[in-house]
Amino acid sequence: MPTTWHARLDWASTATTTTDALESLLDELADHSPAGSVSPDGLHGSVMLFLESAQLEDAIADAIAIVRAALQRSVPTADVVGVDVRDGDALDRELEQPVFPGVVGYAEIAEIAGVSRQRARAFTKIDGFPAPVIVTAQGPLMARAAVERWLETRNTRPGRPTTS
Repeated sequence: MPTTWHARLDWASTATTTTDALESLLDELADHSPAGSVSPDGLHGSVMLFLESAQLEDAIADAIAIVRAALQRSVPTADVVGVDVRDGDALDRELEQPVFPGVVGYAEIAEIAGVSRQRARAFTKIDGFPAPVIVTAQGPLMARAAVERWLETRNTRPGRPTTS
């Protein structure tokens, strides 16, 4: 019984791929609900599509054959350089995962650490405190997991650290 597979194929080209060529490629793949993109330099791209195959191995081979044929007609200087194929259940599980890690600002850090916001801001001056993963107009945001790990291992004894 056929299974629906989601495939992402990456390609590299020896000549610049234009947006017109990408549109032509997507038109070639229209039967497979494609989506695609090209790198800013136009030398690399990727395409995602859906296909029906009985086995994973067949899905991989079919996806490569389908995309290579479409590339030959639309971007003849390109060839497939990477393949990722997964079934619908695996794709659904992946899509359920957040795109960004959990992040925290000073208010959340203060709450987690049981300190004031002012003290939470001072943490950023301590060696080893996690660097921001996002900086907004409201202030930096750090990865929650990194902050929690740092808080678990920090020295909370009063006074200056002793030297050996």
